Amino acid sequence: MSLLKLVKTKVGVIPIQRSIHSSYPLLNSSSSKPIVQEGDSLPVNQILAESTNQKELISGAPAELSTPDTRLVRIYKEAKAATQSSARNSKFWKVDWDVLPKQNRWENDLMGYQSSSDYMQGTIMQFESKESAVAFAKGQGWDYYIQEPKTRKFKQKDYSSNFYHSVGPLKHIRTK
Repeated sequence: MSLLKLVKTKVGVIPIQRSIHSSYPLLNSSSSKPIVQEGDSLPVNQILAESTNQKELISGAPAELSTPDTRLVRIYKEAKAATQSSARNSKFWKVDWDVLPKQNRWENDLMGYQSSSDYMQGTIMQFESKESAVAFAKGQGWDYYIQEPKTRKFKQKDYSSNFYHSVGPLKHIRTK
C-alpha cells in the first residue's frame, strides 16, 4: 500500500488538500458567503470613471507622475562615444525625466554634494525602438517630447587622396 493511500484511509483527506481546502475560501465548498457584494462595485466604477488612464490604477506610481502639468519625459537616442569604443550606448532609445526646478535641490552639508528630492531624476529606461518608447509613454499617460539623434556626415579621409589628379593648375608649394 502506498503512503498516499495509507494517509488517505487514516485521515480521510490528504494533508495537502486539507491545507489548500482550509486556506483558500474559494476552494472551500462549505463557504456560501459571496466574495464580491453588489454594493462594492460602485466605488470601482467611480475610480474607473475618474482615472484618465487605466494603467495608473495598477502601476503603483505616485499621482504627480501622471498629472500633465508637472513633468515632461524626454525620449532620445544617446550619441556614440568620441573614443574608438563600440556603439554600445547608441543602440537603444532611452526615456528619462526632466530635472525639476531649483526648489527640490540643496547642498549636502557633509560632502558638499548636490542633493535632490526628485526620485525620478536618476531613472532611465531603455527601449529597442522609438515607437516602443512612445507607446510606453502614451500608455502611462506621460507628456513626452522626442529628441532626434544628430546624424554625422562621415567624410572618408585617405592619405592617397592627397595625390589624386585634379583638373586645374598645379599647386606649387614653395618652401625655403
